[in-house]
Amino acid sequence: MAPDQPLTAIVFAGGLGLGAYHGGAFEAFAGLSLPLDWVTGSSAGAITAALIAGSPGADRLQNLRSYWHAANGPSQAPNVSRHPYAWLNAINTRLFGQAGFFHPRLPMPTSHFGGLYDLGPTRERLMRLIDFGRLNSGDPRITICATDLESGDPVLFDSTSVQIEMDHILASCGFLPEFAPVEIAGRWLSDGGFSLNAPFDPILETPGPLRLYVIDLFARDGKVPDGLEAAAERKSDLTFGNQTFQRLRLALEARKLRAELQELERDDLAYLLSYRPGPEEAGPEKSFDLSATAMAQRWRAGLLDMRHAATTAPIRNEICSVRRR
Repeated sequence: MAPDQPLTAIVFAGGLGLGAYHGGAFEAFAGLSLPLDWVTGSSAGAITAALIAGSPGADRLQNLRSYWHAANGPSQAPNVSRHPYAWLNAINTRLFGQAGFFHPRLPMPTSHFGGLYDLGPTRERLMRLIDFGRLNSGDPRITICATDLESGDPVLFDSTSVQIEMDHILASCGFLPEFAPVEIAGRWLSDGGFSLNAPFDPILETPGPLRLYVIDLFARDGKVPDGLEAAAERKSDLTFGNQTFQRLRLALEARKLRAELQELERDDLAYLLSYRPGPEEAGPEKSFDLSATAMAQRWRAGLLDMRHAATTAPIRNEICSVRRR
């Protein structure tokens, strides 16, 4: 990277099946012909980041499509009448798992809590799709976040200092009680979303200009709920979406203040893209609808949002929240 060029980084947040939104956003980003220096992620975002860092440039989109079950073709627009089917898909996933992602864990282990579902199918597919030698090469740099179950602290695995392996990715996906924690170096680690659902923190500590894209899967802004389902969905969106926005706002302010104290010019661009589901989604259970139709709709939303971001003039050193009207 040239000294006068901004460091370009993409942060992928967690959210299980909503992660297909990542793929659409990355497809549009790839069309911008920008460099990509760094990817970070938690949970589903760790998987997306690993698929990008661990694939040749020409194969990244296809590998993302393969994992997120989003066919390469015209994506479907939202269809309100799909709402009951989305709920049926989510319930079916809760009961029986989803092929290629996870299945119920039977019998349950007795030595430690092993999670309600086994991520074995995800492990097998990622082993086929990810070249770990390439992933650890630093092009792009990758950081994966997990959470220490005892201390509650975020644990960051960075390819500049740690050899990232499959267990690091699965640890980041250990969303309790659905998925098991993973023991690494004597610590039990769980989902990165419990501490940093969008792990942009190490990126904002770097010097020099920055072009940052945060791809969130929960929107902090939304409608006042008009029923129980909408209230439960709004609760989960606020829990994660608000965490991301407030942390990002404070981190950018601190970065700007540090530059002022050092009498440096700060010229950062920070885009925040958030998945905003329509009434066709399964409310608070939307992340468990892993059907091809749902994946295609989310992929399409990410594609359109990133294209919209490319035409949006940001305010330097502040959050540019991308929202299509």
